[in-house]
Amino acid sequence: MATEASKLIDSLHLDRELVLEFFTFFSRFEYSLKRSGFRKKDKAEPNWDCYANSLRGLFGQVKDQAFREAVAFLLKEPPKTQVISGDDLDWSDTLPGDGQHHERYVLRLVSTVRNNLFHGGKYPVGPIDDVARNQNLLRAAITVLDQCLELSERVRAVFRDAA
Repeated sequence: MATEASKLIDSLHLDRELVLEFFTFFSRFEYSLKRSGFRKKDKAEPNWDCYANSLRGLFGQVKDQAFREAVAFLLKEPPKTQVISGDDLDWSDTLPGDGQHHERYVLRLVSTVRNNLFHGGKYPVGPIDDVARNQNLLRAAITVLDQCLELSERVRAVFRDAA
């Protein structure tokens, strides 16, 4: 008999292994940000802005084709941001902020993928339009974070410390 948790996972129409890989990778990455000093002042929260600033200008130098394709996909098919519309939930385009540099915007898109999955934005209220797109968003986010480890020695050292 399927548990409620198992039914919920099935309702996402996502590959279970991919969801687990994303969850594990993202949570370890955020831990590594905090442990390597990229955290908010006096809070045990990752400081994505500070981290993105440390990578400013580096994404364009990466030659890895998988990374370049992942970034291109996120920019072409960015995850939507869940918003409140009247008394209901709706979706809004995730656009770059004023003056937001490339690396910060891409990492915000990766965080939006996480937020949508972790905070319940992906639970369907009707048929899912494009299952493949959701899986591609997860894969692209993993690929971007994986390359970010290569670009940041201090985060990579913490990330791999317990591996």
